[in-house]
Amino acid sequence: MPVKALKHLQAMRTSSGITRTLRRMYWPEALMITPAKLIGVLNRAGVSFVLMGNYGMTGWRGEERATQDVDVLVRKSHLRKAVLAIQKAFPRLEAEDFPAVTRFHEPATGKVLIDMMKPIDPIYQAVFKHSITVGKTHRIPDLEMALVCKFAAMISPGRLKSKKHTDAGDFIEMVKHNYRAIDFDKLRVLGEIVYAGGGREVAEYVDAAQHDRDFKI
Repeated sequence: MPVKALKHLQAMRTSSGITRTLRRMYWPEALMITPAKLIGVLNRAGVSFVLMGNYGMTGWRGEERATQDVDVLVRKSHLRKAVLAIQKAFPRLEAEDFPAVTRFHEPATGKVLIDMMKPIDPIYQAVFKHSITVGKTHRIPDLEMALVCKFAAMISPGRLKSKKHTDAGDFIEMVKHNYRAIDFDKLRVLGEIVYAGGGREVAEYVDAAQHDRDFKI
């Protein structure tokens, strides 16, 4: 396995291990759904997807962290197939459907354990073209795509401020850990998909993160 892919796979496993330990300590009654388990379910069902969220981007960070849920972006034509596969594999979970995401939560706790994202927004439609393979199991956003997805989350008017601060921390970590590898031309092109002028702004955010300056969220 290429070194880069191995790094991302190890980061996912480390993050999963941290979450498992915290669950056992503070939330032992909760169902533990690891990214590896969900990846296996979707692969066996023939679903085309990209691993997103913390598990999909933790390999771009300088260090791993825990997360409450597993996020996957599913190709539009595979959405129904993905829902059925998840419901069959995890019958204890209840699904709640929204325009941009189907959330699977545990009734006993109300905690969301799986977010199945739908490629509604143009930036998420672009993820499938700008992703890298991690071994033979799954794909994750490439570096520039990961940064732009975090940028889009940070500026989203409907996102909770607490979540935006987490996004900002992830964004800064990814910039600090990969600054020399960033393709700024590609970054600006992808930023323009978020909104007109987004290419310039995301590049400014990267520069601010690298040089420890504040930016708006």
